Amino acid sequence: MSIRPTQGRIFALVRDGITANTGKLIRAQEQASSGKRIVRASDDPVGTSVALSLRRQIGAIESFVASTSGAKPEVEQGSSRLQEGSGVLAEIRSLIIQGMNGALNERDRRAVASQIELLESQMLDIANTRSGDSYLFGGTATNVQPFQETSVNGEQVITYHGNDERQKVLTSRGAEVTLNVTGKEVFDKYAYTSTEFGKVTGIRSGTTADSGTGYEELLVRQDGTLGTMGQGILLSNDGKDTLVGDQPLVVSASGTIQLGAGDPITIPSPVPTAMVAFDENGARVSVDLAGWTGLDFTTTVSGTASLSLDGNTYTAVNLTETDLRIENPSSGTVLHVDTTELFRAGSELVTFEGTPSIFETIRGVVADLRMPEGTDRNVLIRRMESRLGELDRSQDDLLIGLGKLGAASQRIEVASTRLEDLRVTVEGLVSNVEDADYAQVALDLQRAEQTLQLAQATGARLMQQSLLNYL
Repeated sequence: MSIRPTQGRIFALVRDGITANTGKLIRAQEQASSGKRIVRASDDPVGTSVALSLRRQIGAIESFVASTSGAKPEVEQGSSRLQEGSGVLAEIRSLIIQGMNGALNERDRRAVASQIELLESQMLDIANTRSGDSYLFGGTATNVQPFQETSVNGEQVITYHGNDERQKVLTSRGAEVTLNVTGKEVFDKYAYTSTEFGKVTGIRSGTTADSGTGYEELLVRQDGTLGTMGQGILLSNDGKDTLVGDQPLVVSASGTIQLGAGDPITIPSPVPTAMVAFDENGARVSVDLAGWTGLDFTTTVSGTASLSLDGNTYTAVNLTETDLRIENPSSGTVLHVDTTELFRAGSELVTFEGTPSIFETIRGVVADLRMPEGTDRNVLIRRMESRLGELDRSQDDLLIGLGKLGAASQRIEVASTRLEDLRVTVEGLVSNVEDADYAQVALDLQRAEQTLQLAQATGARLMQQSLLNYL
């Protein structure tokens, strides 16, 4: 015996069929209009989870892209400014060589010094370069002007006020790029190698290590000239003698005077009361020839000396010291010197090689060029040569910094390209999971329409029942 479905049951079956096929049609229409296979999480829970994970990866990639994109302009600006600084130093070097020309007079040298001062201002501007509100060469202290002019022991100097820390940017998880070089390593690097003297007085380094930075002036003061005199010849001791140690003094009846191995000097007529003789090292002794008898005379003259770093406290020397300690209380500098070959008084430039800043060197050059007329040309050249060596070292430091920024820029460029490629790849994976296949959607849409139409037609037939169907 067959069981005949009731009218209510038939109605429910028709309704369920139409509802299900309408839902399929709506889903197909949504996919077609949105282009997405997954319109809501319930469409594909597993696919939704995968898509969310991939989108989180895209978010992380975009944050790395943003950080590298923001960092690149600062790196390129810093690199450009250091290139400019290298050109400024090259120009200063050229002017220093020009200033060493013995044909220049005091006025010419002062003109060169003024040009170098202008270039120093340009270099200071480079060292204090800003990108927006941030200083590029102050380490991580980007809100503090890195190089400032301050007074130290009564002298105006340019000092570094930044720090030695590096700014870094993440280019991916666990990978970072250093974005900056500090002003300390580029403009004020400390890399002490040795203590150099200007070879003016004959002073040399002692055996004990020194302590100091930049430049110092070691003052060798001549405290007096001694000697057994005769034939009416006297030592003037006019306060201008520079001889230190012993030298033979020969006065010839032929009318010349000679100190050590220096050039014989013709004695003028009438005989002067103050006759100056120089030895082979340029050391000076003044003698009074007013009472000279005109006969040959030979003796040994000796100059005594003392040393000072601050110009106030002097230490007497006996020319046998191989490790004499000299201090500058105001700067904290400690020198150990060998005086056994000291031969003349004067101001000895002391360079703690590898420690002077660019600005110390430039200002030292300017001061040397402004030395008064009559300054020993050889002394000036030796001082300038010492400064030139430090300027070349500073140029090397700057070029090293430029190389670091160039490498950083290249790494950022490579990282940016890699991140863009990775973003495209991950976005492709998201598309594979989320996006609809339009060909398949079109088929699904057509199938859903046909199925719905069939369900509606079938339902209409089923609902058209008469009493005869129940007999």
